[in-house]
Amino acid sequence: MKRLAPLLIILLALFSCAKAPVTKPELALEQVGWWRAGLKADDLEFKGLADAARQSMEYYRKQPPDTALTFGPLRVTADEMAQTLQDFLVIIEDPSLFPEQKLDRIKNGFVLYRSVGSNGWGKVLFTGYYEPVISCRRSADEVYKHPLYKKPDDIVEIDLSQFGDNFNRDRIFGRLTGKKVVPYFSRQEIDQQKVLGGKGLEVLWCADPVDIYLVQVQGSGKADLGNGGMVGILYDGQNGRPYRSIGRYLIDTGAIPKENMSMPAIREYLRAHPDELFTILHQNQSYVFFRIDKGPAVGNIGVPLTPDRSIATDYRLFPKGALALIRTEKPVIGEDGKVKEWTAFTRFVLNQDTGGAIRGPGRVDLFWGRGREAELAAGYQQQEGKLYFLLRKSRP
Repeated sequence: MKRLAPLLIILLALFSCAKAPVTKPELALEQVGWWRAGLKADDLEFKGLADAARQSMEYYRKQPPDTALTFGPLRVTADEMAQTLQDFLVIIEDPSLFPEQKLDRIKNGFVLYRSVGSNGWGKVLFTGYYEPVISCRRSADEVYKHPLYKKPDDIVEIDLSQFGDNFNRDRIFGRLTGKKVVPYFSRQEIDQQKVLGGKGLEVLWCADPVDIYLVQVQGSGKADLGNGGMVGILYDGQNGRPYRSIGRYLIDTGAIPKENMSMPAIREYLRAHPDELFTILHQNQSYVFFRIDKGPAVGNIGVPLTPDRSIATDYRLFPKGALALIRTEKPVIGEDGKVKEWTAFTRFVLNQDTGGAIRGPGRVDLFWGRGREAELAAGYQQQEGKLYFLLRKSRP
């Protein structure tokens, strides 16, 4: 026993060491067997899945067929990605197959790749987002006095990939001061100092700065104009400043216990402490700009998002538009708006979006849709799980 102790110590040390952060897409996925996914059912019984898959297929069909894409350790073409979705649709839309038979055919016809996760062993944190509806007007008044800005023309984007591989980011945003590029204005400068005011950048005026902040975090939403009119608020860029979670700030300062943290809890705290509002919001220097559109919310591949079926991941690591499978837990919410319990589930989804806070192979954001139920579910969602991607077996 004593002779084995040093070996055990070495093995424990090896397995306890965290792997180096993954920054290359080739290292973000690894092939695994289907037994690892524990797939026994799609928890929504394939509802809405075909629509989401067709949106991704449209994205691939618009690209040249031989466009090369990185799929973990593989190089695949846009045509192969489209064919993967086509083969998948043939199975899930076959009315002669029972759900169990569909799952069997999927397992037999597709190869599974698992995200290495944040720890190198598949650990993924799942959060949620939704399409908020906020109250706004076309013109400012005493109530609607907080502006939504469109993207300013003086934002400079620099593609760092053209300067070599020595940067930990692929691009930065700033503004020109003389011949120098400096960081673009922070949230505090935009909100409090109003450095963008009076430049014709205001697209809408809103009643609640918390609503504006939350629609910035979500990336898009709807504006209720009060006369029966509704317009889309779509992402139009950001100031390039680093994203910092105000939820983490509230935990670190002891304002909200970690075990109670959720989006509803943040809302409640901000409304109960109006004197702290801007101090808290300005902890996150990142600022999002919007354009107004009558269409639905779209993701980073330019297609409408499908509630419960679209996910956001790090676009630098995972194939855009790809068919995926998630395994995590979802909240069961009671009439009082509180979580009654958490239930495990597996679900097929499409990788159709990204986000400023969604970085690395260990982060996924699930799109819950629009409405009060979606807001609550997305606000509470913060569970660990696994992320997988699918590719058809019969490749050229």
